[in-house]
Amino acid sequence: MLTATYVLLTLSIEQKKERHFISRLLQYVQSIARRPQEIDPVFIESQLQQLTRFAEARHQHKVEACLMPAVRAADQNCTALMNDLESLSKRGSAMLNAVYRCLRRAMRRSASQGKFLCKTVDLYCQNLLKRLDKEEQELLPLAQKVISSEEWFEIGSKFLAQDDDDAASRPELRPQRGAMGYRASAF
Repeated sequence: MLTATYVLLTLSIEQKKERHFISRLLQYVQSIARRPQEIDPVFIESQLQQLTRFAEARHQHKVEACLMPAVRAADQNCTALMNDLESLSKRGSAMLNAVYRCLRRAMRRSASQGKFLCKTVDLYCQNLLKRLDKEEQELLPLAQKVISSEEWFEIGSKFLAQDDDDAASRPELRPQRGAMGYRASAF
């Protein structure tokens, strides 16, 4: 059960980080929507890139590729939940594409496009929050009930491998050689 705790704790921490990203972006677009002439599309784009790199990668690699298949294999009655989660993911991807289209238009500094961009970003973030809520309230409790210890071990191994791959691909997470030997960089 230690592996299950690791997996659930990892997901919980990552969901908390994702909520922080979403909250920060929502706060910006909701406050600036009243002043569309002050919208900074470059800032919105950088925030979206941070959010999507973290949120979508975490979700696709850990939840969709590891956790959901294990739950689906362990419980044949979870089809509705899996369909809902997959639908939210697909809707989120479509919304993200719409956000980037709006972003390109907003780069032209059109006030109406800026307002539409803020609304589209807001909808995308609300979809992410809905997906996170469904994962937290339904998927994770179900996973705790139906996944065997052996499966938790396999999922935990996949999570560790994914974390190692992420650290290797991000220079700020790789160990760096300093005067006193190696040290880990923090982001």
